[in-house]
Amino acid sequence: MKRRFHIAWMMIAAAAFVFRMNAAPLFHTRCLETLSKSLQLELPDSMGENVDNDSTWHFSGKPLRVRTNMYGDVSHIGYKLFDSQWAAAYAARPLLDFLERYALELDVPRKGVDKAEEAARKPVTFVKGNLSMLRNRTPQTNCVINEVERRRYIVEWEEGNQQVCLIVPADYQLFMGADAVELEQIFERDVKRMKAELPGAALPVSWEDGNRSRADGILIVSKGCYLSDQIRSDLYLYATPQDTLLLADTLRPVQTVNNILLTGYFDREIPLQLTVDKYGYLKSEMEIALQQLLAYCRMENCMLFLGIKNRTSDLLSVTLFAVNMKMAYSHTISLEFPFGILRGTQEKIKGRIYVYTPLQNITEKFFINDIKKN
Repeated sequence: MKRRFHIAWMMIAAAAFVFRMNAAPLFHTRCLETLSKSLQLELPDSMGENVDNDSTWHFSGKPLRVRTNMYGDVSHIGYKLFDSQWAAAYAARPLLDFLERYALELDVPRKGVDKAEEAARKPVTFVKGNLSMLRNRTPQTNCVINEVERRRYIVEWEEGNQQVCLIVPADYQLFMGADAVELEQIFERDVKRMKAELPGAALPVSWEDGNRSRADGILIVSKGCYLSDQIRSDLYLYATPQDTLLLADTLRPVQTVNNILLTGYFDREIPLQLTVDKYGYLKSEMEIALQQLLAYCRMENCMLFLGIKNRTSDLLSVTLFAVNMKMAYSHTISLEFPFGILRGTQEKIKGRIYVYTPLQNITEKFFINDIKKN
């Protein structure tokens, strides 16, 4: 009996060892996995979550930056071109990641890849300097970045007569090294991994600097509008002797649903039956919590705007826009919210989403005709 137990334990240990030997880190995008293989990076199977390592790995005599995201996936590999502390606080971080990865990809030998042709396909314009000079920028090199909102970034380094200036379009697919199809896959994979956090009744930090007004005894805090003055980022609050809290009142269902859809504030997770409209007229179905979707949008630094399409006695039909101005894209989400949820029924929100739509594809006429004032 002891011998059989010992043999079984040895088999389990051996299997675990083989698993560890064959384990590999997970990558946020396919291009990062390909780049890692080309570099022959010996990455651990787990680096931890939100790790920014800029000292362990090198290539061609230069330090590499390898970073993981909140899930522990490898989310960036590139030359270390920028100061780590400054880069971590920069609002358009994917731009910096692209430049670091872009410079590295030019040096890495990859089988079957014509680097000159690959570089020509990327819509990056050098005003001063060239590609070979880009890799020689360092965190100590003075860098200035100017933004033309939703359109482009102008990035300039000055170091003696070694000036480099390039123009990069505000294109999230370019920054991520992923096409529209892969971005859809990333959304489907990662939104399911988000925690459905239930926020409190206090005014969210991102609205604290909003414009304040009053109507019908209700405090309205506004972060403005998007495309139309009927598509807004407004929260409704009421005052108590101790505090000002988000409105949650079945007698004011429209304002209450508005608050829920912009913040996730509710006493429980709300199930969302979501259809993902995909490239090539494909569709997929998933069921998540509304709060997971909102957490995903917050994680991406999207600002939320809500437009009301229609109201009946039973439900509110709206469109929610999750807009990232820095990365020039929007998630567009049509939702039907049954009012019964406010009264405790176990109904689901039904929704349809288009993810990562470039903002240059959305004009001021988009959807306005469907929006009705409440």
